[in-house]
Amino acid sequence: MDARESGARLQPGPSSGPERTLVAALFFLAAVAIFEPAGSGLAEPDETRYAEIPREMLAAGDFVVPRLNGLPYFEKPPLLYWANAVAFRLLGTTPWAARLPTRLAGLGTVLLVVLAAGAGARRRDGFAAGILLLASPIGFLLVRTNLTDGLLTFFLTATLLAARAAIERREENRPWRILASAAGAAAAGAFLTKGLIALVLPGLVLLVWAAATGRPRGLFALLASPAPLVFLVLAAPWFVLVERRHPGFLHFFFVHEHFQRFATGAAKRAGPPYYFVPVFVLGFLPGLAFFLASLRGASRRRDPRFFFLVWFAVVFVFFSISRSKLPPYLFPAIPAAAVLAGGVAAEARRRGPWAVHAVLATAFAAALVLHPVARGFLMENRLQALVAPALGILVLVAWAALVFARDAPRLALLSLAAGWGAFLAAVVLAWPQVPQARFPAELAAAARAQGAPGRVPLVGYKDYVNGVSVALATPIPVAAYVGELEPVFETDEAVRDRLLWSSEKFWREWKSDRPMLALVRLQDVVEMMTAVPPARVVRWAGRHAIVANYPGP
Repeated sequence: MDARESGARLQPGPSSGPERTLVAALFFLAAVAIFEPAGSGLAEPDETRYAEIPREMLAAGDFVVPRLNGLPYFEKPPLLYWANAVAFRLLGTTPWAARLPTRLAGLGTVLLVVLAAGAGARRRDGFAAGILLLASPIGFLLVRTNLTDGLLTFFLTATLLAARAAIERREENRPWRILASAAGAAAAGAFLTKGLIALVLPGLVLLVWAAATGRPRGLFALLASPAPLVFLVLAAPWFVLVERRHPGFLHFFFVHEHFQRFATGAAKRAGPPYYFVPVFVLGFLPGLAFFLASLRGASRRRDPRFFFLVWFAVVFVFFSISRSKLPPYLFPAIPAAAVLAGGVAAEARRRGPWAVHAVLATAFAAALVLHPVARGFLMENRLQALVAPALGILVLVAWAALVFARDAPRLALLSLAAGWGAFLAAVVLAWPQVPQARFPAELAAAARAQGAPGRVPLVGYKDYVNGVSVALATPIPVAAYVGELEPVFETDEAVRDRLLWSSEKFWREWKSDRPMLALVRLQDVVEMMTAVPPARVVRWAGRHAIVANYPGP
């Protein structure tokens, strides 16, 4: 423990008045993140996938083997599916229920960040870190969306904080093994959410931090503690059960889904080494200036913030060199960025970062209004009247925060929360008006009106939409398509014959006298309409259509 940290623990905390103000700002941002207006459907393909799998678990009563569209699906471990299945059982199969577990995990991550940054007498630092995490677009998505990355981030944050606390308590000759066990349990939660990354990222962070700060013995003691045993007891059973039922699963999961995705372009998600630079800049825009201002002090190894700098850097570099990249992969780095940024944003008399923040907020608003693509999107979906006032509020209060920064930093933080909260609230209210939020339910409703899935069969031709299965509460056969599905693990020939059609079987059924519906991409509609019999378009929605092989009324 250095002098700065020791002194901080002896200082009296801030008054309850400022704390109440900042807590109110946190609750406002949290309410925006979890608010669910009518029509807020799940986004394709990821959110709907993580709703369909638990729906099928409940329907089949099988909580060992995850299934997507009736076929075993082993890309991810089952913890998010289990959590969503519980939510569906209690609340029904709704978008709100599907997003509830990840939202609870996201809010849990915010709480951990507030506690970590606000240790000792630095409570304002903690509130500032929580506000910046919730106000940033990437933090908003972390809390709001039904993705494994949000759940992973919560468990990785808990793992790292518990492991660091265990190592430091051991140095101080204080009880530490319970914290070590908690780190093992949290790592098991991360492992059951997304696999090996739960060990690789915390391991690298702790290794670099321990080596840089002279704590290798503490790290070795952690490995010799109950943590590994707790991890194995919690994480191993599901993998053993699945391998017994589906031999070859372990090779597929660890080799194909981990090493090949990281080291090769097998996942077809490659990007340049700087891929995550714009992701972080835009995603963490409210806290960017404060984060950059923190780097000089945090780079000193004796500074308590050094741990969080290592944490951020390891995650950022690790995924930057990976051959598989998606924006949510950066989620686990954001709690560390929020802690670093929060310490600067909470300081009094530092107007420089606030001036940069005001300029960035203004540039962001101008880009959304003036960029042809962004402006076209807003006009196409008639969102100008909703988004433009929110952007105006964002710019106004960003400059007001600069005025408050010198003498009233808590009012500056409150202004930041109000401005970015207004913008994010506009995003929440706009989502139901975007086709991406509606088209799976609209396609399913059109198919149901034609008698699907009972009286008239519905088949996905060269495509599959997870949300249609969710809305119809059943898998649908697919023809000439594999995509995200994993038929290799389905050994029941009756199931394969029912769900996996060849192109020849599809056209044989289409040309028969039996009525039939097909879910197709817009690019395949011409092929369907020139077929015999010609397809009749039942419903367009998004980039898909429902077509029929029989005349309409």
